[in-house]
Amino acid sequence: MTVLAILAFIGAIAGIAYLITFISSDWPIQLTQYFMRIMWIKAIIMAILLLSLAYGFFKGLLWSWFLGVIMLTIGIILHVHGTLTFLGTLSSYPDQLKNSMPYIIAVYIIPFLILVIYGLILFYLTKPHVKTYFGIGQPSDITSTVKESKRTLVFIAAVLVIIAGICIWGFTPSGDIDIISVSQKPENPQPGDTITVIAEISGGSPFLGVSASLRYPGIIDGVTSKDDNKYSFTFLYPFKDSTEKWYVISAGDKTSEVFEIGRVEKSNITSLSITEVIQTPGKPTTATSSVEISAKVTSNVTISKVTFEDMHFTEGGGGGSGSSSMRSRGNDTYEDIIRLDYYESGTRVFYRIKAVDESGNTAVTPVYTFTLTDPV
Repeated sequence: MTVLAILAFIGAIAGIAYLITFISSDWPIQLTQYFMRIMWIKAIIMAILLLSLAYGFFKGLLWSWFLGVIMLTIGIILHVHGTLTFLGTLSSYPDQLKNSMPYIIAVYIIPFLILVIYGLILFYLTKPHVKTYFGIGQPSDITSTVKESKRTLVFIAAVLVIIAGICIWGFTPSGDIDIISVSQKPENPQPGDTITVIAEISGGSPFLGVSASLRYPGIIDGVTSKDDNKYSFTFLYPFKDSTEKWYVISAGDKTSEVFEIGRVEKSNITSLSITEVIQTPGKPTTATSSVEISAKVTSNVTISKVTFEDMHFTEGGGGGSGSSSMRSRGNDTYEDIIRLDYYESGTRVFYRIKAVDESGNTAVTPVYTFTLTDPV
């Protein structure tokens, strides 16, 4: 049992160390404080359970055997479910990638090895000599354990009740989430300025607050500071001259209107313009696999680039964004598609088109939007 105790102890320390290393890297800039709090809470709870398990295994305590079996069983179920879900999201990946060795190792071999390790430990805990070590199977073992550890069990039960009460209070939303107002500083940014967006948001829970984020094509910025119900967000990069950004505030299952920063200087020297923006189909449903967006882009000089920017938000508060170059299909027409394979009913999609010609002139369309519905 000493080996299992050491493994449980190492697992607890490794989990916290991994989280600290992760936070020290550049990855957390893509996460909101809400999800960072969830990661910390999960890591702390798991560390407490594993440290308790290590102590119980080392001492041969009866309750640690039950705790170990329960944790392993739940772990196997969650691991299988998570792996199958992950495989489902990768079903649309190209076959060339699926046949590569890194893909096979990451998607199949590593999850299988983890499952085997879980299974071997669970099998080992059911061996007769191991159960004897923990006092399992001895006459009146449960009754004697309860009598001898009555005070301990009462104390543990009281602690669990208190923790459960605190969690229910701390994680229960205090009311419906609502984006009350959105403002930005400075209102008219100059080149090199750092732009801060302040959103007043009500609702959320005492522990986690609101899952709020600033979203613009290709980027998700988390909360940089919070004062009561006012959430501040700072754009990653300083404002550039002659540029224009559009963004929304996402909070829980709510999404703000579209806001724009700056104005592109649009001269008429090259007559750059974007017209005839067509969305097919006009009213997509969850049965629609993709939406095609096409537009006419014309200029007196060569067009350098036509960019398609989009964002989407689900009713449950999830979402994503992206930016890609549109494909030319001749006759001044450019096209791109929005894949809807895993979008659910109620998902709101925003998009716009931006074009630049060789003179540096820029043109942008208004922001278009549609909401997915169930098929009639």
